[in-house]
Amino acid sequence: MTDETAPDDAPLLLRVEVPFCSFRPDASREYQDTHPLPPPATVYGMLLSLVGVPRERKEDHRGVRLALALEGEPERARVFRKLRRGKELVDLRPDYQDLLCGLTLWAYLETGDDAAPRPLTARVRDALHRPRSIRRSGGLSLGESSFLVDSVTDRATPPDRVTLVRPDPAGFHSLPVWVDHIDRGNTVRGRFLIEEGAAANLPACAVAIGGAA
Repeated sequence: MTDETAPDDAPLLLRVEVPFCSFRPDASREYQDTHPLPPPATVYGMLLSLVGVPRERKEDHRGVRLALALEGEPERARVFRKLRRGKELVDLRPDYQDLLCGLTLWAYLETGDDAAPRPLTARVRDALHRPRSIRRSGGLSLGESSFLVDSVTDRATPPDRVTLVRPDPAGFHSLPVWVDHIDRGNTVRGRFLIEEGAAANLPACAVAIGGAA
């Protein structure tokens, strides 16, 4: 069975390459550091953009399950740039920002409680193998619009060992698995451990997007 003819609800393993990116923790203030990898909610947003789902329709695939891992360790850089500190364009001020350079991300996607007529797994396959069936505009970014994605493929094989993002109530990293941009009180966060492990264990690290990790 080829990727193109897989059932709509068949799991999907993606390799995503991003030349540079940054994922600011909520606690960051003047100096903008970064999480060591994108939060699940950020990757979900990128996948919605890939298939042409606007932000106001992101509930369509709530409940899909997602697991993340890094291949290698991205290099870090620090830039001095203007960052917005308010809602107006005049609210700009130069600050330092940490960047991840050369990010290679593995994303495992399974249907879970995605109740859409055509699940996200199927729509991502459509975008990769039948791109003319997708209506979208603009570049594909991971987080900020300037963090453009270099490639997305479901035809790659991960190395035997990767850096897993494993859900753990006692984990050090607090990452959003659902972001509500209107009411922050509805944002859902989970705790995670980041540790080396077998790529075969990636499905066991999946969390429900929109639910507790």
